This record gives sequence, structure tokens and C-alpha cells, in this order.
Amino acid sequence: MNKELDMSLSENCLCFNLRWVTRAVTQFYDAEMRRHGIRPTQATILLALNAKENWSMAELSDRLGMDRTTLVRNLRPLQRDGLAQAVGGGRGNRVELAITAKGRKQIEKFTPAWKSAQRAAVKTLGEKRWSAILSDLESAALALNK
Repeated sequence: MNKELDMSLSENCLCFNLRWVTRAVTQFYDAEMRRHGIRPTQATILLALNAKENWSMAELSDRLGMDRTTLVRNLRPLQRDGLAQAVGGGRGNRVELAITAKGRKQIEKFTPAWKSAQRAAVKTLGEKRWSAILSDLESAALALNK
């Protein structure tokens, strides 16, 4: 039985298309940042940790729009490499997350690669178009998460 793959539903699906584009963009940034031993998702976590002295797991997962299991999975290598630390926890206790001095140094190392990727991506889109896309995405996220 030969069934042709019907992609008609996904062609205009917002979720499918955003995830498709997100994967492509992540792969692009990953190629730039990989030489610094960090993935874009981990860099985002380090930058968030650097922005505030301490975060609870719930606060950080909410801020990043990431479920806790995904956050834990991405935190493990950061903790293993001494870039982030988790204090507390255990049976109902609050876990405090923080960046380490080594994590701050890692940000200094990967920032030029991130800036290079960002410049290239924005140049591809055009500054005006990027600003409009960013504004539209923020509005959509706020509207859909009411």
C-alpha cells in the first residue's frame, strides 16, 4: 500500500512552521557557538542566571518558557562543568540556581560568537523586518498565554 505523505495541514500550521524555523535558527547559532563548548539553549540559561543573583527552578523555567524537566536537562551539563550551581532542594524544598564565576567567564567567551550569529541572522532578515517579527512574536506569546 503506497500512501503519499500529506503535508497540507502542516503547511499553514503556525506551530509546525515556528518549530521548523526555530530548529533552523538554533542549528545556525549552534554552529557558531559550538567551538566554545556551549549550546544556544545553555547560553540562554547562563545569561538569565547572570541577570539575577538567584533564581528558583520555577522562576527560571517560567521566565524562559521552558518546562522544568527541559530546564533540568539543560542545567546538568552547566552544573557538571562548574558554570552554574543549584543549592537546596530535596523533598519539597526550594532549589536556588545561580551562575558561578566560571559561568560568567564562559559568557565572555561565547558572546562574540553569539553576536556574530545575531548580526548575520538580523542582516538576513533586515533590521526593520526583524524588529517587526520580534514585536509580533512577543504580542502573540502574550496573547496566547493569557
